[in-house]
Amino acid sequence: MKKQKMLKRAAAAVSGILAFCGTTSMTTAESTDVDKTTTVTASEVSSNADAVTEAASEISAENAEETQKMPEDWEKADISEYDSSLTLISYELATPEMAKVGETQDPLVGLSEEERKALEEEAEKKRNALRKATPTLSKNAAKSRSKEPTAVELKTSGAFVGDIPDSQPDPSIDAQPGQFAFVTYGWGHGVGMSQNGANFYAAYAGWTYQDILFHYYPGTYLMNTGMTDEEELTIAHQPAGDTLKVVSEIVNREVGGSFSYEAIKAQAVAVYTYMKYNGDDSRDLRGKPNPPQIVIDACEEVLGEALYYDDSYALTVFSASSGGCSANCYDVFYADYPYLRTVPSEFDAAFDPHWGTVTYMNAADVKKKLESAYHITLSDDPDNWIQPVYSEETGYVTYVNIDGQTTVKGYPFSMVLGLKSSKFNLTYTHD
Repeated sequence: MKKQKMLKRAAAAVSGILAFCGTTSMTTAESTDVDKTTTVTASEVSSNADAVTEAASEISAENAEETQKMPEDWEKADISEYDSSLTLISYELATPEMAKVGETQDPLVGLSEEERKALEEEAEKKRNALRKATPTLSKNAAKSRSKEPTAVELKTSGAFVGDIPDSQPDPSIDAQPGQFAFVTYGWGHGVGMSQNGANFYAAYAGWTYQDILFHYYPGTYLMNTGMTDEEELTIAHQPAGDTLKVVSEIVNREVGGSFSYEAIKAQAVAVYTYMKYNGDDSRDLRGKPNPPQIVIDACEEVLGEALYYDDSYALTVFSASSGGCSANCYDVFYADYPYLRTVPSEFDAAFDPHWGTVTYMNAADVKKKLESAYHITLSDDPDNWIQPVYSEETGYVTYVNIDGQTTVKGYPFSMVLGLKSSKFNLTYTHD
């Protein structure tokens, strides 16, 4: 009879919604009995948080500018197609290198003064050429704040969420010996608005677009920029047409026309605000031409409306869905915004198609991915390879200690392994 040892580490979904528990609960130090299933929960690993925090780099939002690119054939679509064709909004993605501690190396070390000067002059020429090729970029960055905005009439419903249906059952795990099993909850970084969650609130709770926006971006307020007749929005720094066209096409790619009308409007405001925050450029957002009339109508209804915080545009990031609650920005990335703090997303557990996705990986594949991404050589014990630290507040993986050799942020770690979310449970099975 085959003997199995399973190492299981589970995320805790809190905020009064759900909690994941194992059959046996003990600390990492106690999990040495090879004949038992071991569960390490958020509260049990929280004692490591201070040490992990000290090991992580303190990088501001301005230093986290590099965005991981998604495959071109991943495209946002109607909710009915979400299982196979969804892109992820990855603003300010923390790369594996950002989570490491190390000294900054001079890229010009060893060069003479003349060689340095020549390289710097060449770099400046390239920068100047880029500025000339994108003349609207600097102009729009200033213009995006050149007018005094006006207040938007409040249209909140005051509707309560009401009774939440039971959660979808936890998936069964059928890992083979030598396999890791990851169970993810949600799709994307989980910061800010959950697109599916917004749709559920509109469809099942009767929320308006303002209810949705004020929920996912607490403390923000709506103003109309009054600039839609004169601004020149750009996609990837290239002029893309009038405001209604640009916003409608991006919203079409993000959620399509099958979402509830109020959810489409909320998406339109989030897209427009995101572009204003980024100097009228789409940054990582892209459009999909020929939006249906319902998308155009929804965007036109809220055209020019943007979310503000403390007299400045808010950073209205969003992702496909969250794991029962949104994530704290500082847990996923590095920056801390008061309006990007965790809030419940109550319908996710009941309706989100990305709740409880199981991904199996052979130990050899996990080893190859981690060694390639983090430039380390793992030990022979898979039990030690992945030591997650969970947020007690949200259940998202904030940090991962890899084989005791390096500590990285949870979200870029999930991207390295190709997981949908950094809110995940981990199980390893072997003889």
